[in-house]
Amino acid sequence: MDRALQALDPAAGSTDEPDEVALQHILSSGRAQDAGSDRSRRPARRWVLAAAAAVTAGALGLVATNMLGTADQPAYAVTPAPLEYRNSDVTAAEVLERIAKHTAKLPDDSRADTTNRFVQDSWSLATTIDGTRVTSAVIPERRETWVAADGSRKWKVRTRPPQFSSEDQRQAWEAAGAVGSEPERYSGSSGPATGEQPPPQDAAGMRKWLAAASGSFGPGEMFSRIHDAYLDHTFSPEQRAAILRELKSANGIRYRGTVIDRAGRSGAAFSVNSTYSGLATQYSMVFDQNSGKLLSYEEELTGSAGKLNVETPAVISYCTYLKG
Repeated sequence: MDRALQALDPAAGSTDEPDEVALQHILSSGRAQDAGSDRSRRPARRWVLAAAAAVTAGALGLVATNMLGTADQPAYAVTPAPLEYRNSDVTAAEVLERIAKHTAKLPDDSRADTTNRFVQDSWSLATTIDGTRVTSAVIPERRETWVAADGSRKWKVRTRPPQFSSEDQRQAWEAAGAVGSEPERYSGSSGPATGEQPPPQDAAGMRKWLAAASGSFGPGEMFSRIHDAYLDHTFSPEQRAAILRELKSANGIRYRGTVIDRAGRSGAAFSVNSTYSGLATQYSMVFDQNSGKLLSYEEELTGSAGKLNVETPAVISYCTYLKG
């Protein structure tokens, strides 16, 4: 059964190190950003983070019909198997405080005077290749971002070959034109950052800093914003501890036990349920217990899928942070 489930996971079996040129799979999502805005440091197609789940039922129009125009698509999109969470009687606040206490004592490993490189592997349900939405294939992306001391950024993205759960899925995809079989590459850059405040070192200040990029700041937004921030920020141990302590205030946060993420790393998992995106979604994050760094982020639909062609519960996006 484990082997069968792993076949659905594009990250399974990956042993490549993130520093190699031909880096392999894993997966998550994001939102498009206006290249002229203050947030233009994010890539022009910032993976659709909550886009697949966020938009309400009909906004994406992902239905189990002939989306590619040449062949019927499978009844449901292929989605990765969920992580193997093991719920614990220990409270989230206890575990977060324990990790925060240990993290705050670590030597400073942030380097604000140099160019920082960030690497993430991601997947999202609403993957777009050449303007066509594809939901019958799991299409991973590898993103690399370089952030200079002045806040200027460069990034590049490359898609990986699609993954399938069965030969029938592959045949349907090929009959529909094999969209996504050729890697898609794109890149961009932005000038020095203006107007952005550096992350603070205390939990109260960290909450304000995280909330600055979103109007409201409920549990779902908090998880989403922390995910965003880790895409291109290097946090000091004290700042990482502040993030962990701020998470204690998230209404309904649960400790899910120690899990192995999609890059094969062990960490402490935490989840919250929220409908801020428009659909009932469980947001989960896995933190390294030794460094306090975020290892991975996931979104899983738990109720109605609206018009998204998935059978819930379904993982609709995830991101693994490999370097940064």
